[in-house]
Amino acid sequence: MRLLAALLLALALLTGCSDGSDPASDPGTSPGEEQPEDTLPVLGRWTSEPLESGQTVILTLSDDNTYVAENECLELTGRWELTGGEVVLTPDDGGTQCGEDVGAPVELPPALTVDGDQLVPQGVGPTFTKD
Repeated sequence: MRLLAALLLALALLTGCSDGSDPASDPGTSPGEEQPEDTLPVLGRWTSEPLESGQTVILTLSDDNTYVAENECLELTGRWELTGGEVVLTPDDGGTQCGEDVGAPVELPPALTVDGDQLVPQGVGPTFTKD
């Protein structure tokens, strides 16, 4: 009988410490805290519309939040973040571009708005289409 009483007391103590919430139903955020956006739709390779030089730029957004913008005459790298439906680009220092005889240097916009299968620049820069 004592063993049964001890087990019931231990069980009562253990259940008394529980807050009654189900950890499987907890979304992991506090009320008012935003869930991160799903980056899967923007990952991968995007091709720009033709530039003034006639060349296109391939923009690759990787799952480690780095990007590479490149073509036969260009390699720009940096980091990206998806915020409020915009891909925000933070370029690394440097990068390589061909000389002036090829045309104006390529500038990427600071942000691109996600519009279906397109990334539309905010400001100057090419529109990219998902490959």
